[in-house]
Amino acid sequence: MGAEDAAPCRHAGAPPADVVERVSRLIRGLGGEESLLTRHGITPEEFHEALGPSIEKMRGSSSAGVSDRRRFMQGILGHLASSGLITRVAEPHYGDDTVYRLSVPGMTDDVAIIQKGCPDGAHSSIRWSVPDWAGEAYLWWVCGSMNYHPGVHVHKGVQRLFQRFIDDRPDQLAGVIFHNELCGGSRRLCPKSEHAVVIDGRETPPPCVYVMPDREPSANEWNWNGGQKRAFPTVLMKAFGITEEQAPLFVGHVGYRVIGEKRKTNVVSRYGIARMTSHRS
Repeated sequence: MGAEDAAPCRHAGAPPADVVERVSRLIRGLGGEESLLTRHGITPEEFHEALGPSIEKMRGSSSAGVSDRRRFMQGILGHLASSGLITRVAEPHYGDDTVYRLSVPGMTDDVAIIQKGCPDGAHSSIRWSVPDWAGEAYLWWVCGSMNYHPGVHVHKGVQRLFQRFIDDRPDQLAGVIFHNELCGGSRRLCPKSEHAVVIDGRETPPPCVYVMPDREPSANEWNWNGGQKRAFPTVLMKAFGITEEQAPLFVGHVGYRVIGEKRKTNVVSRYGIARMTSHRS
């Protein structure tokens, strides 16, 4: 079992790693094809100088922008509000960190949703802070990349999060969420699609939710078997017609363990009765 098993979904038609590597070698090798470059009015020196900026430009144009991610989050949170599951959403101000403040009936403190991009990057996994007003705080990875299957993205993010988990800053995550507009579509097939609801005209399945452990400095194992409980995941699942009793069947967890100098990670995703996938590393 590989890291892709950290989530139950897969990308349809994603190219194999060896094909990606061959295309990468082809692109790098174009700098030696002087006759081809000449036909396009480019010198080998110009090609090598422009290769990096060109790749960055292509990545930027093909990935969802901040405004697209915000629209997606606004649609999801608007659905929670219209369903009566939250009573207020305070949206981020322009220029601030993208943190939504949710007031949830039955929860004493508000919930913080920290919107990020793909979890394998440092900005989306370790550069965040939890507001002091938050009772529970979640990183929501709105990731449209098809470079890896979703489980690989999640695993990479969870591995990076360990740095923040063991540091002495007071920030504490209640969980992480992986979900964007690709989920449930033809390019990112979802086994939870039977529970999908229509949001902004799109069939949207329940997100992948992973409960994070609480810190305990004297321990060497945290939430390894998924005993940590949180309140907001149950609220979120209700938005997709999943009852409070059923919710634990759709909420996964992240566990850490330290043995000597080695750190172990356990990522478990649940998506229904007797339906579970996991990855330990």
